[in-house]
Amino acid sequence: MATTRNRENPSIRHRLARRYCEVGDLQALQDDAQGAIELYRRAAELDSDSTRVHLSLGDAHLLVDRDDRAMASYRHALKKKPDSAEAHFCMADLLARGGALREAIYEMEEAVDLAPERAYYLYRLADLYMRTGDVEMAEEALLCAISIEPDEGLYRYKLGELHVLAEDWMLAAQAYLAAAHCAPLDDFYHIRLACALMRLDRRPAALKVLRRTCRISPDNRAYGYLLGELLVLMGELKAGSDELRRAGRLDDYDRDYVRRVKTRSGQLLEDEKLVLISAIDAAE
Repeated sequence: MATTRNRENPSIRHRLARRYCEVGDLQALQDDAQGAIELYRRAAELDSDSTRVHLSLGDAHLLVDRDDRAMASYRHALKKKPDSAEAHFCMADLLARGGALREAIYEMEEAVDLAPERAYYLYRLADLYMRTGDVEMAEEALLCAISIEPDEGLYRYKLGELHVLAEDWMLAAQAYLAAAHCAPLDDFYHIRLACALMRLDRRPAALKVLRRTCRISPDNRAYGYLLGELLVLMGELKAGSDELRRAGRLDDYDRDYVRRVKTRSGQLLEDEKLVLISAIDAAE
């Protein structure tokens, strides 16, 4: 155990604070938020100027939904280091969580200005722009993020979502296809692409993508059902019936997922009731 004199040594205090933070990080990873908070507090007592300590303390408070204390920690971090991009990002994230979108945009813009190479900050800024209806700025931010990390499918997917808002399904399909190329084993990007192709009335292409989706996630019964139904719609009753039988009875979660996919692909309106085709009906 460190002596009092050692604790008064700045170098030792900083090392102890760093050690407390490291152990606090482990506690947080093990879902022991309160234990992490206590360790970060000890670190803050030893090194009150450390931005990293106060940001970690704020993150730990968020784990137990203490938004006010998290905000206080983030503000303290910014006071100690106003040019910390991470501190501005944390502030923006917390403000957005509380619905203060305009203030969140300001903080996120500050984070982007301070760390323009961070594509993820641009992605989150684009999301805030979208939530406030500023489609043009959202697209600009996403294109910047893509230029920095062209192989990240998440940014291309978000661009597809932006085009969906404008009901430009061709551009949406292109964006989803690019996302799928970036992450060929991500079924989510593929199902979005299939929906866009259905909107464009390109059923054969949608069928090809949906088959790929089912190969990626063979245990997803919702995908199997959607594949079976699409085959039926295209007149392939035997193949569609087989897929529907394999899908079996869907639970509430799968039914809701099918409804959302069909709504997105234009096969169902938001206020319409989902009616599942049975394998027997499909074969007749």
